[in-house]
Amino acid sequence: MKYFLLLLSSAFLFSCKVKKMQPYNPTDHNGDVFIGMIHVSEEGCPFYIEISEALNPGKAIDFRKVYPVNLKDSMKKKGLKVSFNYTLSKAMNPEGCTADAVVQIEQIQVIP
Repeated sequence: MKYFLLLLSSAFLFSCKVKKMQPYNPTDHNGDVFIGMIHVSEEGCPFYIEISEALNPGKAIDFRKVYPVNLKDSMKKKGLKVSFNYTLSKAMNPEGCTADAVVQIEQIQVIP
């Protein structure tokens, strides 16, 4: 009887499901869309996207200059205005590049 009670209580405890909460990550922008201007061959970077407060009124901007690792060749045009969202990448900045962060572009769209 003692083993039955122990087995029953163990089965009850192990059957409870605990929902895992994901920790808050301040670098994950959860789909925030930013507007930026692409710059080519300036300040040591082959290309980077400048995110200014003037183009993003009322948004908290963590990084002013971001180096995108997966920017398409067709988008590497000086002065191109784009809207995009991103996640931080663990890749390193190119040598001599002074960008604030290296990012992975999730979605990008040209703004006319």
